[in-house]
Amino acid sequence: MRAVKLMAAFTSGGVLVFLLISLGVVDRVDGIPGTQEEPVFSLPTYLSFVSVMLTAVTVVLAAVAIGVGVVAAYTFQQLERRAENRVEELVKVRLSDEVIKRRVAEIAFATGNGELEGKDYEDE
Repeated sequence: MRAVKLMAAFTSGGVLVFLLISLGVVDRVDGIPGTQEEPVFSLPTYLSFVSVMLTAVTVVLAAVAIGVGVVAAYTFQQLERRAENRVEELVKVRLSDEVIKRRVAEIAFATGNGELEGKDYEDE
């Protein structure tokens, strides 16, 4: 979960930087020597605003999808381990030597509680 939190923090920081740069609030350094101009604050157009917002939504949804995938993989592994442990436990209980010997004695020697005697299975 800590990795998911860190990934969400970095993703949201990246989205914030992208929004600030693409909206013109912060200008990137263009690297051309000799320019002494201050960054210009520009008003974005509606089209650029919508495209930036849709990009931000896409990035956030991708981060959520990755987080859900990580959690799902972790949960699946835990469920698989629990199922394996439960099956091993049931096999030890149901297929132990005492249970098998008692069942053989019930069936072969009719020493059970009378469940084999006097029952008509065709009526059920």
